[in-house]
Amino acid sequence: MFYDFSWLTVLWASVAAILVTLAAINLAIAVQQHGSPARGHVLFAGIAVAAAASGGFELLLSHSRTVEVSATLLRWVHLPMSGIILAIPWFVLLMFHAGRRWLAVASNSVWIVALGINALSPYSRLYERITGVERVPGFGGVEFTWVTGTAHPLRWVGQVAVLLTLAFVVDAAVSLWKRGETRRSAVVGGCLATSVAVGLFHSALVTAGVIRTPYFISVAFLFIVGGMAYELVSDAVRVGKLEQKVEVQEAEVAHLSRQSMLREMSGGVAHELSQPLTAILNNAEAALSFLDRDSPDLGEVRGALEDIADQDRHATEVARGLARLLREGECRSERLTLNDLVEEVLELARGDLDRQGIDVETHLTAEGPVIMGDRVLLSLVVLNLLRNSAEAMAEVDPSERHLRVTTMVR
Repeated sequence: MFYDFSWLTVLWASVAAILVTLAAINLAIAVQQHGSPARGHVLFAGIAVAAAASGGFELLLSHSRTVEVSATLLRWVHLPMSGIILAIPWFVLLMFHAGRRWLAVASNSVWIVALGINALSPYSRLYERITGVERVPGFGGVEFTWVTGTAHPLRWVGQVAVLLTLAFVVDAAVSLWKRGETRRSAVVGGCLATSVAVGLFHSALVTAGVIRTPYFISVAFLFIVGGMAYELVSDAVRVGKLEQKVEVQEAEVAHLSRQSMLREMSGGVAHELSQPLTAILNNAEAALSFLDRDSPDLGEVRGALEDIADQDRHATEVARGLARLLREGECRSERLTLNDLVEEVLELARGDLDRQGIDVETHLTAEGPVIMGDRVLLSLVVLNLLRNSAEAMAEVDPSERHLRVTTMVR
């Protein structure tokens, strides 16, 4: 059979599947982002696809049987390799904002020269001439194709390009380390540089005949897979922690805002509570005096008790409003009638407005619009509007301090 099923076939297929999956993940992330990070993820997706394609050529090359097929595969494998070599520096620049741009341009320029040499050579830039192919045994009894031939005199041009890429990656890792971004430095220097270095030196040793193994450039990119997987997981964990921190801070800010407003309104609130309590006391004393008469007038007693009940209800509403504003907890959305909400807040703030000599006039729409929202937070919004209005009239003559509160439906 031309394609024998072996661990090598499984290895290349597995690596290709992993790389394509990583490419899909990065494309999905790029859709959700903008600017340099989005372009960086797109570039990395391209690098992963190029590495997977390179693995496909390596698999075909390990099963080739003729000089012509091997020469063709060695020439065309440089296309996906170009996607890797050319994109890596710009991926690092966009994603990590590190590395010297001139090194990126230099590595790209030298590799383009190597591509020209590859296109003009009948046996690729690696071999001036391929003299033969043979099937040699490998680990686990697996056979693969071994290419023999005369080394191309300009083979070093491509190796210099890869060395420049490696130098760029190492320099970027050092820059990240100096900036205190140790985790990102480890990803760039430890994973990306290792992949480039392993791919470079292994392929050079195979081409030179020092070691007899198939080309494993795509397998070397498993180091990048591990690094990017770690980076993505770390970002996800960091985002989750930031969201929790933001939620806690928002709750604290909301509570502090309530306390600040209530402190400013404390005088008005005290006045608003003292009035009904004083009225309750006066009515209670009046009712007792009515009952002490020889012929108590029950009508007057009833009237005093009714006044007590009314004032008690008023004080209770004020106390409930305070409790709602002081209550901590998560936002709870509920159906509210806007007019009722405005009247509740006005009742709570009326004492403070009276103390400042502000005459309040209400024009509430007859439709009684129903809204969805958190009662406490919306009450704070109305309170803030009332407070701003009162502050704006601080320099106005007391006789001209008129506040109109209007609700409407548009």
